[in-house]
Amino acid sequence: MSVAAASVPCVFRRCEELTVVDGASGSAGAVEVAVAVARELGLRSDEPTVLRAAWHVLVHLKPLPVVARVSSSIPFPAGPHQEDVTRELDVARHAVRAGAPVIPPADSVDPGPHRRNGRVVTLWRYVERRGEVDPDAAGRGLRVIHEALSDYDGELPPYGRPDETLLMLESVEPSADVELLREIASRRVRAPGQPLHGDAHLFNCMPVQAGVLWHDLETACHGPREYDLAALALHDRAEEGGHPPSRAALEAYGAHDADLLDELLPTYAAWVYASWLVALPRRPELAPVLRQRLDWLRQFVDV
Repeated sequence: MSVAAASVPCVFRRCEELTVVDGASGSAGAVEVAVAVARELGLRSDEPTVLRAAWHVLVHLKPLPVVARVSSSIPFPAGPHQEDVTRELDVARHAVRAGAPVIPPADSVDPGPHRRNGRVVTLWRYVERRGEVDPDAAGRGLRVIHEALSDYDGELPPYGRPDETLLMLESVEPSADVELLREIASRRVRAPGQPLHGDAHLFNCMPVQAGVLWHDLETACHGPREYDLAALALHDRAEEGGHPPSRAALEAYGAHDADLLDELLPTYAAWVYASWLVALPRRPELAPVLRQRLDWLRQFVDV
């Protein structure tokens, strides 16, 4: 949705950066689709540039201040849910109208969703990356997003996406790891909820001149705010040596229920690691990292 994300270790990210589902040929195909959609809208891009090629391909339609986000043509669970891609526009519009720090859909052209060659294309305002993410600004911004989304009345999946997680687990070979994730994904807490970002780690932030903008709202869900904070906590607690920027963002967010966050942490982690299991056939190098993470996650299961 914006200028390319900085190169970072893939272990910090969910499947957006872990699952390059289409490869180089998929990127070329995505560029063709993006340019074709732009042409249909009366736009001309003389120098389409791939900003990021992962689960989705981001194409800057130069010289236009527009980025096309082109979904994979591979169906779920190896690819994204198309309804999530289309829902993201609605959630982002709502957040932006309320003044939240979110990368906005394109306003100079119909942002979509547009469908072509089995792909979904959404159009977003091009935002130039400036410097590094300020974790304090990110944490404060996440609270603003929560306030902005509190009155969003669109339908959203429940936090942890239990149905999605179980479908992902059914697509891989049975194992003790699968059963671990299945058991954790089935857990529910009794706590008030609201619309959430759904995958609120710092690599879904863009540093810009005015501060920090959040993006990738296709993971939006409904649940306690602490579920979003669990994404920050996971990167700090599961990484060897911790992740101080995530810890700082959590502190900057302000008041929250720490006990509820602890209860929701494994639920968020189970959703993340289920997506990694699905990614393994295409990204076998992830196996050692996933092994370490699953071993860490077992502490949350009674033995």
